[in-house]
Amino acid sequence: MPTLSSEPVLRVIGDRGSGKSAYLASLAYWPNARVDSPVESVTPVGEAGQELVDKARDILEQGLELEPTILDADIDAVKDYTLSISLKERLSWLRTMGKRVQLNISCKDYAGEFLSDLLYKSGDALLEDYLEDCCLATGLLLLVDGTAHRKDREYAMGVEKLLMELDRADMELRQRRIALVLSKCEQCELWVNRHQPEKLAKARFRELCAELETWQSSGGRVEYFTTSAFGILGQQYPQPNSKQLQRSRSGTASVIKKPRQWRPFGLVAPIYWLCTGERHSDLDRD
Repeated sequence: MPTLSSEPVLRVIGDRGSGKSAYLASLAYWPNARVDSPVESVTPVGEAGQELVDKARDILEQGLELEPTILDADIDAVKDYTLSISLKERLSWLRTMGKRVQLNISCKDYAGEFLSDLLYKSGDALLEDYLEDCCLATGLLLLVDGTAHRKDREYAMGVEKLLMELDRADMELRQRRIALVLSKCEQCELWVNRHQPEKLAKARFRELCAELETWQSSGGRVEYFTTSAFGILGQQYPQPNSKQLQRSRSGTASVIKKPRQWRPFGLVAPIYWLCTGERHSDLDRD
């Protein structure tokens, strides 16, 4: 039986362009949910949470691109987004207990320079504030653009430094989980392997995964996930529900192609694991 943390504290980290803001906005908005989805509702809490819904409705749903999160603010100025996720009574142990699962999460959306600054801005006061805040988290959602595999070595080096900081701050590594989440998996080369997230991650980000495995061998916990903030179009011959704006070594920049058919996938699965330490098979398929 999963053990729900009473106050899980999550942090979303990743390179600029990995899709962190789009991920959070899509999760808060939760558009066109499947009738058989294990997720009953996603409710934003407070003004910051409502801002995510506004971004999804007023920017993403209009086929526009979100502005990147900037780094020129102190840690206290970074938005702390709180969401409450309710799951339906789908599992036998839930039916027996007679209650649904409620995931109350708090996520800070870090600026995209975070990982590269770990390499090139050692000793920076603002970076130290970010690192200190990361060390307070019970779970880290590491979002990586699945098409940015040419930056594997750079990501691995940045994460190595992050893990060293976590290790230095807290030796109880079993208390912290890291979810490596490949984003933009509506892209065809990722979509075909979306149900094999660990295999896909290790094939495209060999060095990054090796760093995480080393950390896991010392007592940390790592799991792998695939997700898409935009989803796909069609079932028999699925195509990305996205219009590509740019593709480079740093990954793929896109906007929604058909907003009325906007249906993300894989958004809640890593959060459930970060909060409970267990996979949810229905969420892995959602």
